[in-house]
Amino acid sequence: MPGAEERASYLLDGEALLSDDGRITSTPQAKTVAIQALAQRMRASTPELVLAAMGLVVGNDMAARLGDGHYVLVPHNEQYPSMGADVLHTDELNPDNPRHTAGSVVPMDSPEADTLIRWIAVSELMGSWSYGSNNNIRVLALQQAAREEFGLDDALEWKLEPKVAFAVGLELDYNRRALRDFLRTQYDMTQEILRARGITHVLSYRALSWPEGAQQPAWANESFLGQYVDARARPLASWSADRQIVADWLEQRGAGGVVLATRTPARDILALPTTGIGYFDQKEWVLLPGDHRAVLDGVFTPVPGAAPRMTTNASAVSLGAPVLQTPTADEQPTAPTASSETASPLQWRTPVITQPLNPAHPLDRQVQRVLAGAEQPPEWWLRDDSGYAISQRDLDFLGIAPIQIRWLLTAEAPMGMTPALYQQFGTEMLEALTRDGVDPSQVDIRLKGTGADFFSGLHKTLPREEDLTGRPEAARRMTEWFEGSSQRPLRPPYDAMWRLGLEPKPSDLDLDINSTAIVRAAREHWRAAHPDRYPGDFMGGHGYLDKQALVGTLPALAAWAVKWEEKLGRPISLGVFESSGPFDATVLGRALSSHFKENDWIIHTPDRPMTWQAPRSRVPGPPSAGTVGPPRPSAAAARSRSTTSARKPEPKRGPAQETGSQRQPPRYRPDGPRAGRGRSR
Repeated sequence: MPGAEERASYLLDGEALLSDDGRITSTPQAKTVAIQALAQRMRASTPELVLAAMGLVVGNDMAARLGDGHYVLVPHNEQYPSMGADVLHTDELNPDNPRHTAGSVVPMDSPEADTLIRWIAVSELMGSWSYGSNNNIRVLALQQAAREEFGLDDALEWKLEPKVAFAVGLELDYNRRALRDFLRTQYDMTQEILRARGITHVLSYRALSWPEGAQQPAWANESFLGQYVDARARPLASWSADRQIVADWLEQRGAGGVVLATRTPARDILALPTTGIGYFDQKEWVLLPGDHRAVLDGVFTPVPGAAPRMTTNASAVSLGAPVLQTPTADEQPTAPTASSETASPLQWRTPVITQPLNPAHPLDRQVQRVLAGAEQPPEWWLRDDSGYAISQRDLDFLGIAPIQIRWLLTAEAPMGMTPALYQQFGTEMLEALTRDGVDPSQVDIRLKGTGADFFSGLHKTLPREEDLTGRPEAARRMTEWFEGSSQRPLRPPYDAMWRLGLEPKPSDLDLDINSTAIVRAAREHWRAAHPDRYPGDFMGGHGYLDKQALVGTLPALAAWAVKWEEKLGRPISLGVFESSGPFDATVLGRALSSHFKENDWIIHTPDRPMTWQAPRSRVPGPPSAGTVGPPRPSAAAARSRSTTSARKPEPKRGPAQETGSQRQPPRYRPDGPRAGRGRSR
């Protein structure tokens, strides 16, 4: 390694690079430069960036209301607008609030709105790194995205618990392309600057520490100062140009550790403070792993009994741990499984519905004929996307009475309920929301998934016997169901995976509760209850509220859900979104999307309150033929048509109060590592 004089020269060069020859003097200034440059150069569309950045200050309203002149953005901080903004209807603007003046708000139908939303989304993505390189779901997804984007197959592996691994995988499923674009754009900008300056190498330092009792790499205890070690690194890792900064950090942690030094080739530098996730105050740049070789440049031994002088909630979070040796067969990570072979299909007590079809009712007679195969299924019949039509054979295996199919077709009741139960279910849900301070005029409630559509969506496939190797009981039940016939659905029907013993619970009731008023209240609750928690956990990259935020904001609704889970004998999944609903993934060219559609099962909206009182049947024809209310489009006909319905603005209310300070998140973190709800439809 270079001697003291050459190290000092490297430090001066590094400081000039990081500060752009003194033009950058603070972290907020550096971040502003990086955010604006990245937002302009990234190829991801604005909706794609919004989806990837869902969190405390980024929600679907930013994408869904873009271009609508009835809405405006109200920045939280005039000096640093990328910190976030409220999306308000123009009727909500208060002329007495200086933040609401014409010169302060940004109309959503202006070019400036698109620019500001991109800044906010990029800022949110960058913020995940500020909370730690391995301590939140989004940054773990960024680590994996870096591994894929730059081909870093030899980077240090990270072992995650199944629940966390599932959440990271879900984040990548939604946002892989945007996250890779985010990283590649930083790298390209950084390499352009290094080439322009003629820089081929930099001198980098990194401090590593391990919690007491944690496994350490062999070289940590067997190497000598000045010796080269194979310090394998994660796909992305923070290094500093200043040795004193990392040494001070190590001392402040109060734990044992080491200082590493390496002469880094320019090609391994991903980001500087002015091009991405590097942190200016720590003279930090972010490196790709390179050849992993580094010099053991210092060893810190803590004073026995001395308390650390620096602690933060962020530094205490650890999601996973490094894989420091090749795992044995018993330790190989496995994908999380929903159940075991011994899961009992009778574990949950679902109501037994025995009411028969009425032979005197024309629609009941037709349902009976179609189920028995005596009549071809009509266009409005229940089918999956392969065209498979539900039959009596399926109902027999699934334990479903034919009357439930009639109720589903006429929208009198979703699967698992009678019409009487459904009316009680909806009425008590609205009463619970009212007790939580949510006016029914502020909420849109829809039922998604198999409870409304009978079949699962495009993301799930019903297994075949050959897929059930090692699951003999499930294979036996599958054979019992289809009796060797190749005529079977592509997508799992309602309760099918539970009846096969492949999932421990019956199909859930998947509720989307769409209300910006609720999200605003939850945001204030979150800020009061979780001031040091990573803000991206508030919604995650999927656009629905964190479960703890939901329960804390809507305790009456949470209690209602517990009561009805017991009453119906099946899980209830509560997804709270902004009033614009789930993100419209079709704008990104994706076939699977949970956004508002014409054929959604609506439970309640401001325009159609308590729809169980006047359900819209999907069966065409006059009421005498068995329909109740106006016809509801068939699932097959509506599958290709999707709309985001125009909605009345929510009642006028004051905007959520935002902090006006530029508070930097905790930066001290260990060298080590919220699972999303994982809603699947």
